[in-house]
Amino acid sequence: MRGKKLSRRDFLRVSALTAASAALAACAPATPAPTEEPAEAEPVEEAPPAEGVTIQYWAAWGQYVRCWEQIQALAEYQELVGNNMVELKTGFDAQTLLTAVAGGEPPDAVSHPSGQYLDYMARGVLLPVEDLVAASSIIKAQDFLEGSWENGFWQGTQYGVPANEGFLRYGLNYNARLVEEAGLDPDNPPQTWPECMEWHEALTKFDDAGNLLQVGLDPYDAMGGSLQFDNGFYAALSWGWDWFDEEAGTFDLDNEMMAESFEVEGEFYRIAGPDNMAGMRQVEGQGTWGGSFNTEVQAMIIEGYWHPGETSFEKPEVAEHNRSTWPPVPESRRGTKAQGYGGHYILLFKEAPNAEPAFKIAELVNTTPACDVIFEQVGWLPALKPYLATVDPTTYPGLEFYLKSVDEATAWHTPARCPITGFVQTQYVELREAVYRDQMTGAEAAEEFQKRCEDEYKAAGFA
Repeated sequence: MRGKKLSRRDFLRVSALTAASAALAACAPATPAPTEEPAEAEPVEEAPPAEGVTIQYWAAWGQYVRCWEQIQALAEYQELVGNNMVELKTGFDAQTLLTAVAGGEPPDAVSHPSGQYLDYMARGVLLPVEDLVAASSIIKAQDFLEGSWENGFWQGTQYGVPANEGFLRYGLNYNARLVEEAGLDPDNPPQTWPECMEWHEALTKFDDAGNLLQVGLDPYDAMGGSLQFDNGFYAALSWGWDWFDEEAGTFDLDNEMMAESFEVEGEFYRIAGPDNMAGMRQVEGQGTWGGSFNTEVQAMIIEGYWHPGETSFEKPEVAEHNRSTWPPVPESRRGTKAQGYGGHYILLFKEAPNAEPAFKIAELVNTTPACDVIFEQVGWLPALKPYLATVDPTTYPGLEFYLKSVDEATAWHTPARCPITGFVQTQYVELREAVYRDQMTGAEAAEEFQKRCEDEYKAAGFA
């Protein structure tokens, strides 16, 4: 922290001394009036209003711009930000932020650093926020989902405040119209990977030349393939194990469950054709994280609660057919209702010139009016329990499943607290492709995954 902050105890002590002084003054005998005319008091000039500062706030989502424009119009913005100016930067990638931080010119605040929250927390570049939180009348630990709040800490120090988006991460979303056209029952969705494979085969279509026209499910799209601190690792949730032990600093990736997940999910690619899947993604508008679902080229997708809202804004004619259910698990775990916490934070960089004033942004986006704007503009929900209790589950098709799953889930997953999560993600992408292209077996990929992560962990100085 820059400068000494007045603690609550110091504040009360100072307040008590001030009150005592006032009482003593009130009890003192009156002083006789002077016989001489007192000198005329010098006029007191009012201090000019404090000049504001320019706060650099980076939030990677492109659609965040339309939220921010409306948030700036709120009375809460003027109350909290005051004379300061906020310059918003969106659309940056992980390397852009890393370069700025390494060069000693980080933004004051960032949200969504490509999921690498813990990577920054563990490297000593962030400003601890405990004192700022303690002084806040808006940010209160008891108001947030427990898992979301706790994941803002690293080794006992709080660096992140849950903000902008922070609700549940997993559901199998499917297009009921496409499902019916394939002769499947949209009221009886798959529960296990084998059942999901049957739907995938029925929904995957080719033209006479063997070109892919429609795919049932890309298990590595969106939340299915994400291995990031803000999201977690779906294979670990589905098969039911913890892939990293924070206290021991050990990885558990070379196991039968990891190997099986490589083989099972890889089979979806083999059915559709690895090159066909790659070609489908190269078509404009059919990228990952919902693009192919919106164009009805992909009939199912493993996504978080935001999918119903985002699809409603981007393709309302597709959203009306969207349904959500529990994500698939292995046959051995049939009946398991798996769900996970995750979400985004606001981080403050300690080398930035206006990091402390930037904390007001974290307060701002956790006010009810700002949460309303974000939910109404892009369909995102915060990790705030009081706000979640007010949400209409029928706002977007499929949202009700996620709100109910808070009480109905039987197996919970929270992102592993691994300080090299960004590296682990890149290795996961590379190794899973090697499996579905039959360059290595699932067991070989799991063994190699373990080795690479252990080596990097040591090289990074954490072992």
